[in-house]
Amino acid sequence: MKCTREDDRWVARCRVRDLDGRTRRVERWGSTRAAAQKALQDELRNRRGERVELLRADSRVRDAADVWLGKIHERREDSTLDIYRHWLNKVVLPQLGELRLGECDVAQVDAFFSRLERMRRTVEHPDGTTSEKPHYAASSRRTVRAIVSGVLQQAVLHQAIPSNPTRELERIESPKGHRAAPPRGLTAEERRRLLDHVDTHPVAIKADLPDLIRLAIGSGLRIGELCALRWMDVNLSGIPVVTPDDMRLVPVLAVRQNVYPVKGKGLSVHDGKTSTALRIVPLPQFVTLRLRARLTGDEEPEHPVFPSAGRNGELTYRWPSTVRRSVRTIRTEVGLDWMTPHTWRRTYATILDDEMTLTDRAKADLMGQAKFLKDAYVSRGELHPDAAVFLDAALR
Repeated sequence: MKCTREDDRWVARCRVRDLDGRTRRVERWGSTRAAAQKALQDELRNRRGERVELLRADSRVRDAADVWLGKIHERREDSTLDIYRHWLNKVVLPQLGELRLGECDVAQVDAFFSRLERMRRTVEHPDGTTSEKPHYAASSRRTVRAIVSGVLQQAVLHQAIPSNPTRELERIESPKGHRAAPPRGLTAEERRRLLDHVDTHPVAIKADLPDLIRLAIGSGLRIGELCALRWMDVNLSGIPVVTPDDMRLVPVLAVRQNVYPVKGKGLSVHDGKTSTALRIVPLPQFVTLRLRARLTGDEEPEHPVFPSAGRNGELTYRWPSTVRRSVRTIRTEVGLDWMTPHTWRRTYATILDDEMTLTDRAKADLMGQAKFLKDAYVSRGELHPDAAVFLDAALR
């Protein structure tokens, strides 16, 4: 770069080989030498598509994390950004944030995950005894690994390090002797017991649990989708379904958005993380009857089906945490102290799995997933007395 003074102004010149392979002469002017040099440097960055903030081998992991979080903010939903920021600030940066990028080799990163795996916490049981359990479950450590990999990949893109060390690590597995809790839905008897209880419990009635639980079990919606459901998303009159024998009207609801609490922003409303989250779900009659009974004629289409009062007195979306708190209030009284709102979605999946006429693709469509995850949602271990009848008939 050459910088000269011409006609009371400074001009910085250089020759640069552009992306098309041709070498061109570039010049920029400024009132001072420094201004002209800066203008030329900015032009070169724009031509080469370089980042304004370049990471180097002596940059900190914290600097690479800022670059990575900026990309996540542009490309992903606020809910995903909130989860990543939580684990980044809680686990990754306190232990790796001040390291130089050049120091982040395979041994360094592997030692970090080994420390996470060895950490233990004391758990107190209802009978008063205590036991030691892993502080970070395997699923949590996999999330942390994805974050570390994303951060260090920015260093690779900036050519601060030659390769991403997280790719060389071993698989993250649960500790020896640890058994993941199998998915558990509500049995037919538990469903009857739960609904009979919430239909008469004053706290449950005030929290809309009788209708909300029925809708959850009858539609398989996630808790955020339930809270985000609006009257404009519900068609109780039904859409026509034509079969070779007849035509009938099927009440449906459209899952078009989700709510998620984001730190610093409050309740965030988005349209789902994937395209499969947006779907049409047919409603069984016991759900349709309950929703029709909720109609008073004063509902606006954009009003939530299960509203909450906002600070300004207008109806707004209910927080998922509010529903979870109401569930914790009544579940012990009905002998279901293990139940969470996600249990209702597993119950829906288990009922679908028992229906042999539905394909796995149809079940995945109804649940808003890329594929039907039996191992994650379908409840197992129930007694099937009809099996003895089938065997008896076959061997008689």
